[in-house]
Amino acid sequence: MYISVKKHILSGSLLQVALIKIVAAFCEGFVRTVLERTSRQSPDMLDITLWRIQIVISVLQIAATTIVFYLSWKKLNYYMSLIPKDDQKGMGELQKEVFGESNVASLSVSSVNRLIQLWAVIFVGAELIYVFTSIMYRRFIAMLMDALSTGGAMSDGTFVMLYNMTHGFKYMEILAAILLGVVMTAIFLNDRYLKLASLVILSLFLISFAVMQMQTVYLMGREIGIVWTSIIYHLTETLGIVFLSRYLAKRYKGL
Repeated sequence: MYISVKKHILSGSLLQVALIKIVAAFCEGFVRTVLERTSRQSPDMLDITLWRIQIVISVLQIAATTIVFYLSWKKLNYYMSLIPKDDQKGMGELQKEVFGESNVASLSVSSVNRLIQLWAVIFVGAELIYVFTSIMYRRFIAMLMDALSTGGAMSDGTFVMLYNMTHGFKYMEILAAILLGVVMTAIFLNDRYLKLASLVILSLFLISFAVMQMQTVYLMGREIGIVWTSIIYHLTETLGIVFLSRYLAKRYKGL
């Protein structure tokens, strides 16, 4: 069984999630800009006020994402319920015969349903794990700062190097989950371009993780350290998902 080629439930859900993440990123950026840091010698994550706001934003983001995928799943199940389950396969064959294979949706409704569930697990389940790993990573950085402040052998340069090198671990799990979702979608659609894009993003992340050093820029009188693994991850989860959504909607029917 196939839904109408004009209905883009999966790509629409991905676009909504990407917009939620973009809004969350802007909110966090705004808070970082207006909030007076208690200490400019430590990373932003150690500022307790900023950290609490980030947790609230993450919780709201997860809740909004859950609602998006739940409503999409309910809508798709409503369309599926219009035809008895035992007749859905026969209906799909009839749709191909009447309209032609080129005029039906690119994937059956059951395949779209599986992809919606897959992306829901990625953006809700993996995001929950990301919040947990962020909490543990903050504790780790706090311990490093304590070691530095006690006048041990660790220098400021060593701290910056460790901070940059370990930052990639914070994003590796969620980025891998997102890329896995892209690859699984590509397998369903037999799309080599999505597979290639996933490989390129993963390669850039690993290169920045292993080779690139943290860069320091000055913006509005503030010293900002740029961690390239963070940049790649946040671009992937926002603009990357927007591009994925638009690509699926333009290239494939009923997706």
